[in-house]
Amino acid sequence: MRTAKVVSVIGGAGHVGLPLCLVLAKAGHHVYGIDINETHNRLIMDGKLPFIEEEGREYLKNALENQKLFMTSDNSKIEESDIVIIVIGTPIDENMNPRISMLAQMVKESSRFFKKGQLIILRSTVFPGTTKLVRQLIERNTSYLVGEDIFLAYAPERVAEGRAIKELQMLPQLIGTFNGESYESAEEFFSTFLQDKCLGMTPIEAELGKLISNMTRYVNFALANEFYLIAESFGANIHTIIDACNYHYPRLNLPSPGPNVGGPCLYKDGWFLLERIPFNEMISTAFRINEGMPMQIVSKLEQLPQIKKVTILGMTFKAGSDDTRNSLSFKLKKQLERNDYELVLVDPLLEDYKDMEGVQGSDAVVLMTPHKEFSDLESIMDLVAHDECLYVDMWGLWEKMKYRSRNGYFFGKEARLGYPGVRQ
Repeated sequence: MRTAKVVSVIGGAGHVGLPLCLVLAKAGHHVYGIDINETHNRLIMDGKLPFIEEEGREYLKNALENQKLFMTSDNSKIEESDIVIIVIGTPIDENMNPRISMLAQMVKESSRFFKKGQLIILRSTVFPGTTKLVRQLIERNTSYLVGEDIFLAYAPERVAEGRAIKELQMLPQLIGTFNGESYESAEEFFSTFLQDKCLGMTPIEAELGKLISNMTRYVNFALANEFYLIAESFGANIHTIIDACNYHYPRLNLPSPGPNVGGPCLYKDGWFLLERIPFNEMISTAFRINEGMPMQIVSKLEQLPQIKKVTILGMTFKAGSDDTRNSLSFKLKKQLERNDYELVLVDPLLEDYKDMEGVQGSDAVVLMTPHKEFSDLESIMDLVAHDECLYVDMWGLWEKMKYRSRNGYFFGKEARLGYPGVRQ
């Protein structure tokens, strides 16, 4: 292995920062995970993960046993580091404008610890032009010139939350720099753990590449959801259509529709792209479609006055994750509360929502997050304990009714008997 480095990861206890810390520690680097969340810092140093991450426990055990990881809130550790990686969230405000003040303030405060020869890597999802701003902040607050005295790169993560450890090592890395020396420094570092190649470009190109990667996925989900609504208007089954059209066809890979397309990235990243273009309807429309899917469910329930008690299955933003950030399950919850439904919230991955017994007597059960723990439809129906309950599964998780129900809407008695439908 190439020479091990001392690396500081600012934001090292988060969903992006911690997997990176663990991968770097496994690669032999000495890692400081710097984070203001002292609770998470203590958990990690005690050998416990603060969230679900595949292979995370094994990697954390290895890092601690080999004394390669130390979690702290002390920014002065930056001064001891050869490489500083910044993983700070960039949220949007109530008007959907990017807020980079927290990132900018952190760079200003950390600048006094920067030293000559360091490599600074910005890894957050950012508004286009942010790396240029970071360069200006570094040069304004230090005596160093970026590209000569100190090196700067924008190298975004593109991993799936929960599978970050594996994908960090497998996915090619976009690296945006202002000069060749900065790229070479970043490429040498990433090659210590990356099994694929690095792809060099300008910082603005890398920033746009990250956003485009996320928004292509988000728009595709919106397209699937719009097709769902179109198929429903014709009385056609969308899963039959999508599966048949995707089958062995090289130019289509449409995802399944779903009512919970959100999360900390997909929800906001598109708004970083819209300020400079006059025609922004595609991304903004995708947002309205995906955000409107919970209301589509509510409007269906309103047509059935016998429904009084509703169970929401899944409160996290995606299956297999314990992250609730920007989960549309909570949007559905608010909309149902406004209509005075009695609500039961269930999620096997969240401590506060593990009680499945509450579903008994529900008039409707809505699958918002298709956790594998919900895959046994019959056991859920047995808990509900009556066959007049309405079930909603836009995802198609419940295979028995995927191609037979009215696009994911069916009653318990229909599932017991086998709802009539055709599937070749």
